[in-house]
Amino acid sequence: MSEPTVSELTVERLFSDPPLFGGVPQNPQFSPDGRFVTYLRAADDDRERLDLWRMDLASGEHVCWVPGTRLDGSAGEASAAEKAERERRRQFARGITAYRFSPDGRSLLLPVDGAGFLMDVASGELRRITPAGSRQTDLRFSPDGASVTWVRDGNLIRYDLAGNREVALTRDGGGTVSNGLADFIAQEEMHRFDGYWWSPDSAWLAFTRVDESPIAESQRFEILADEITTVPQRYPYAGAANAHVRLLVLHVSSGRLHELPYQVEPDDYLARVGWLDGRVSVQRQSRDQKTLTLSLFDPDSGAWEQLLEERAATWVNLHDNLMPIDEPDGQGPDFLWTSERTGHSHLYRYRAGELQPLTSGDGRINRVLWANRQRALVSGWFDTPTEQHLFEVALNASPGQPGAMRRLTARAGWHDPTVSSDGKRVVDRLSSLDLPGRLDLIVVDPEADEEPRSLVTESVSGEHPYVPYLPHHRTPRLGTLTAADGQTLHYRLTEPRGPEPAGGFPVIVNVYGGPGVQRVKNEWPPLLLQLLSHRGYGVIELDNRGTGNRDRRFEAAIHRRLGAAEVQDQIEGARFLATVPWVNADRIGVFGHSYGGYMALMCLLQRPDVFKAAVAVAPVTDWRLYDTHYTERYLETPESNPEGYAASAVTSHADRLDGHLLIVHGMADDNVLYTHSTRLFRTLQASNLAFEMMAYPGSKHGLQERDVSIHRFTQLLEFFGRNL
Repeated sequence: MSEPTVSELTVERLFSDPPLFGGVPQNPQFSPDGRFVTYLRAADDDRERLDLWRMDLASGEHVCWVPGTRLDGSAGEASAAEKAERERRRQFARGITAYRFSPDGRSLLLPVDGAGFLMDVASGELRRITPAGSRQTDLRFSPDGASVTWVRDGNLIRYDLAGNREVALTRDGGGTVSNGLADFIAQEEMHRFDGYWWSPDSAWLAFTRVDESPIAESQRFEILADEITTVPQRYPYAGAANAHVRLLVLHVSSGRLHELPYQVEPDDYLARVGWLDGRVSVQRQSRDQKTLTLSLFDPDSGAWEQLLEERAATWVNLHDNLMPIDEPDGQGPDFLWTSERTGHSHLYRYRAGELQPLTSGDGRINRVLWANRQRALVSGWFDTPTEQHLFEVALNASPGQPGAMRRLTARAGWHDPTVSSDGKRVVDRLSSLDLPGRLDLIVVDPEADEEPRSLVTESVSGEHPYVPYLPHHRTPRLGTLTAADGQTLHYRLTEPRGPEPAGGFPVIVNVYGGPGVQRVKNEWPPLLLQLLSHRGYGVIELDNRGTGNRDRRFEAAIHRRLGAAEVQDQIEGARFLATVPWVNADRIGVFGHSYGGYMALMCLLQRPDVFKAAVAVAPVTDWRLYDTHYTERYLETPESNPEGYAASAVTSHADRLDGHLLIVHGMADDNVLYTHSTRLFRTLQASNLAFEMMAYPGSKHGLQERDVSIHRFTQLLEFFGRNL
């Protein structure tokens, strides 16, 4: 038998077909009848296309249920709303990217390329329900399954499934006004993608009416390969006006419509909306983000009551963990909630007007997944933030009591669970540093006549596309360091491949470093780390203070000043590297994208004695050019904190450049505007400082096009090859 081929990972192979790791399911769900687990998976012949698969839990058979090529919903170029939502969701795949079962499980709703299709689950028969030549966004079933709703051209549309007809619910959308769509700030920074909410009985529909006219119109130039397009954009710069977001509620059968006055101050944010106890639940966040209130509004009269308030000296983080407990007990609203009022994110139960703690201590509850009156299933961590696990929490026990909480996932790693509607079974998507991924069935009900088992395992063996690269694979190791204020920092270190050169290997700091994001996890590492390792680079990732999945104190280090504590912690990482025997501490580079691009610049400019070269992709360079909700959360407003804005700006440090710098940016970026880089270009040029740049015509913030990805990572390797 011949020896298997051993290959070096290349940039071209990284972005070619078949995908090196396409077998681990995405977006797994239980079918409503519990017979199947459905999931999305990248196609073998096209890594950018997703197909819908189905697994029969009884037989274990996997079948490609709906290929992404089966449906053609194309109706010309995507609308601005579609493009914006895809960019905000970081959704870069094609084909079947989302799907929804009808409440009775008999139909499947498939939104594809702006069109909506219904599939009969039993027969597989497909029919298009949206008009030919039109494009829709946010397609959803009503809770009673009688309607499908969507947004088209800024208006809400209800499709009556029995009558096979459209009913326009609003007619005033267009221009600066949209109905049923989340605004830019809600999508990009609050991670609220919904703009309308059905009541559980399908009698009422709450929705937003967004008017962007208060935001000053500016001109953004999308520079394409063959033309320059002028795009009028209402971008809410830090300290400036936001869109006017109203909340309305419609009685569907009668057409009665009225507004719910959720704002206390004119610039309050509409953070979250839902239904609870037969009323509209509204989470209102103050403009300074230090206060969050939860109130209930009667949909008929508009009468309201405030249930609870969260406050913080820095900012209140938003979450999606309001979980109603539906069986009425006559004591008013009953629901689960997570709060950081102790400094850690813990689980609480609101009952009889009181908020009762259910968990305590160090650790964090990240998501509330399911609940009934006796127990809840949640995900989070209580041992190390580098792992996430599934826990069962008793709702009628005090924190710390025996049996109050038990961990349901045993294996070390990062668990991403999905719970069945009855809470008896869980599909667990697991990955770790030495496991590319697998899907397990966890049986929570001890009386169930079913055994837990593995459903899918991605094993690098046989004909797996990664087999030729496995001999060169380097499994990273995790470790901890100590920040200047005594807090624990976690890192992930990947060793280089090949014979050690004289003086040791160069190392690249792969950084994000921004709030709300965690890089260092016990999960299968990004293949970029292997690409760099194959080229003889060590790679370190370090989650500095200010990053996500920790407690309030860890995050608060960046309040009113960005690029200080974060850089200080990356310096701690560099000091650690100097103690590693195979590292050449005089050859350390730094690479990052978005906030990571900002960090790459701040590291190079503030500490050129440590960092010799940097690649900054789509970097923020002046926080006055970024948006309200994100920037003001950490820096407050330019008027109230001018010193913080000045010190946090890359342009304030640009005259200190004393290393090798490559700046990369998409020339149609509508998030971190291309202006960030052009302003830095001009500042560096005014000081006669040399740097390199690479701009990509037509590319937005993600720079995800295959040819762009191949080119920019080739440029990264070439740049570090010359300068490290």
